[in-house]
Amino acid sequence: MDQWIQSAGVHIASKTPRRTFIGRITTGIIAIGSTSLILKPSDAQASLCGITECRGTNEISVCYAPWVVTAAGGVGVYKGPSFSAARVTDTSGVPITIPNGKHFGRCSNRGGSAGCPDPGPRPSYNGFLWGYWDTGTPRQGWIPYGAGYASADTSWTGKLCGPADYDFDCRFASPGPNNDYPWRKSLCGLGHSSTGYVCGGSAAPSGTCSTAHWKIGTSGSDLSHERYYIRYGENSTTFGWLVPGDVVYRYGYAHGACCTACPGGVWSCVQAVCCAYVPNGCRGWTCSDILGSTTTSTGACFPPVPSCPN
Repeated sequence: MDQWIQSAGVHIASKTPRRTFIGRITTGIIAIGSTSLILKPSDAQASLCGITECRGTNEISVCYAPWVVTAAGGVGVYKGPSFSAARVTDTSGVPITIPNGKHFGRCSNRGGSAGCPDPGPRPSYNGFLWGYWDTGTPRQGWIPYGAGYASADTSWTGKLCGPADYDFDCRFASPGPNNDYPWRKSLCGLGHSSTGYVCGGSAAPSGTCSTAHWKIGTSGSDLSHERYYIRYGENSTTFGWLVPGDVVYRYGYAHGACCTACPGGVWSCVQAVCCAYVPNGCRGWTCSDILGSTTTSTGACFPPVPSCPN
């Protein structure tokens, strides 16, 4: 085996252009003749079409911590961690502004351990953090923080349950008496029993492998509709925004319940290739409705956004 790997390395170094080699690394597998050298086993284990990052909801445990807006004129919500990024809008197309004195939820990392403890905050970037604001139509995005914008407020007595009440409030992080049902989720209405799973929910759905590069198109008139999120799980917690013109690589798709988040009811497991606000290589689920057309524009780009979230 060692000799085979060594000879494979020589072959790669001598026959494969550096750009091509780096591009293939992102898939987790380098093909050599009729065989393959797995360089990233964690990304090549069996899941939907072999991609572990297209997770089921049993691997997602996210909570929200209260932050309060301190800016006199309020703060906006953005699709990227920059004031030059596109604004997240409401259902009427009006850019969302969180008013002074109002609270929003700062999103945590993705967890996945028994009892669903607080996974800790998702890292901030460039003076922005990923947060959740509910105006009647829940929206998520990058929100400016720090002096003059927003600050943590641990004394707030309100409740932050996340979109559709599926996530939970980071302040209620103790498990139930049998360590199998996080009592804090009962405060958020739709918590799941963790019986048989790490934190409740379902495994990644079975689906159809369908590999191609796709350009994000336009579906509906609301470009801040939920269908444009990229998510940890099918119809689950979000971690970024896709916009028309972005290029993604689809590994496969699965049929889910037709819902508000994805009216067509078909979800695609994708990897960001050249996106405005999602780092190259990040993988997750998005609504298949926004896949406009296949494309031969497969060049990678690296936007000024943080690395893939946990």
